Amino acid sequence: MGLLAMLGESRSDAPAAALRVIRHRLERRRAEGMWTFGVTSARDGEGKSTLAAQLALVLSESQRARVVLIEASMHRPSLARLFGCHVPSGFGFSVQLAHRMSGHAHPWAVMALGPALHVLVESEAEQGYPDALHSTHFREAIEGLGRVYDWVVVDAPSVLGSGDANVVENAVDGIVVVARSRATRGADLRAAVRQLGDRKAIGFVLWDGPDGTAR
Repeated sequence: MGLLAMLGESRSDAPAAALRVIRHRLERRRAEGMWTFGVTSARDGEGKSTLAAQLALVLSESQRARVVLIEASMHRPSLARLFGCHVPSGFGFSVQLAHRMSGHAHPWAVMALGPALHVLVESEAEQGYPDALHSTHFREAIEGLGRVYDWVVVDAPSVLGSGDANVVENAVDGIVVVARSRATRGADLRAAVRQLGDRKAIGFVLWDGPDGTAR
């Protein structure tokens, strides 16, 4: 599993340039039939949600592609906070999954953050249903949305401590692992890679942002 890019270098334009490098490499993967990707890390607090959000933004840049960003990190949601958006009642991703588990199949209610970027995120003000991640409806959601959007980016749970990241791994075409410089322990990263395996691993992104930016 190689290094995709390093984020958070000293020049102000370096993070954007690094994200475009990742976009270019994912576009090459798309030519191979891969367009649904999970973003994870060994443990929480290492920048995966921030990277997933920024990656979705750069993939949809200049309306070059239709992108949906999905929050599967349901125990510790943060994307609504990152984007500063309010999730209407009933629009939380796990709530919609729970409705489908109860036999109420409705079209997915996504939120538009721009002409080319939509999100399916959790509400921190409404009770969620994290266990819905393990239902067949989660995988069906990824597959169905993958037929509608050019890119599906999934903010996956962190790897260690549960099998939730593996659920996402089984539902997407590829997995990107985020590591935070001077914060991610090497032993944790190696354990995470062993748990995920290399079947769908795309590569690492080394995050070197200032304190307080990683989520």
